[in-house]
Amino acid sequence: MKIYQKVLWVIALVAFGALSLGGLLVSAGILPKILIFSALTAMELGILIRIGVSVVFIFLLGLSIYLPIVTWTEGKGTTIPLRNPLGEIEISQKAICEFIQRVGKEVQGVEDLKAKVKSTEEGVDVDLTLAAHAQGEIPRLIDELQNVIKNYLNNTVGIENVREIRVKVGKIL
Repeated sequence: MKIYQKVLWVIALVAFGALSLGGLLVSAGILPKILIFSALTAMELGILIRIGVSVVFIFLLGLSIYLPIVTWTEGKGTTIPLRNPLGEIEISQKAICEFIQRVGKEVQGVEDLKAKVKSTEEGVDVDLTLAAHAQGEIPRLIDELQNVIKNYLNNTVGIENVREIRVKVGKIL
């Protein structure tokens, strides 16, 4: 998620929280209803205030439409472009994740491997979550897994710049 999208999410959540809190306080009788009616009446009196409030609410309405659409469509159908002498190739991130999971499970001591791939301009980042067997040395196991994944991505898939392979051991068996 891009930084501006995170900022928009914070704005939307703060606005939603404020409106929810205001509604809760009015319905609980802590804030008098006359306070809300007075604020709405004051907004109606001045044209500049009316325009300003309209802009804010139009912005919040647009945000409530934009953010879910961006969130739901982000990450779907994303591909990693590769160069080939005969032309460009695109491989879906989902296919690469499934490949990494299949290859990573071949490393002895690795169980329940889940992979996420992110393409950046500098290269490809891989996030792995797994369960490791305690019999082996876990740092050695992680090094071996990272090397196997990097070599397979370089040699088999053709991804030359594997920037980082982050590993999270979620469970030790």
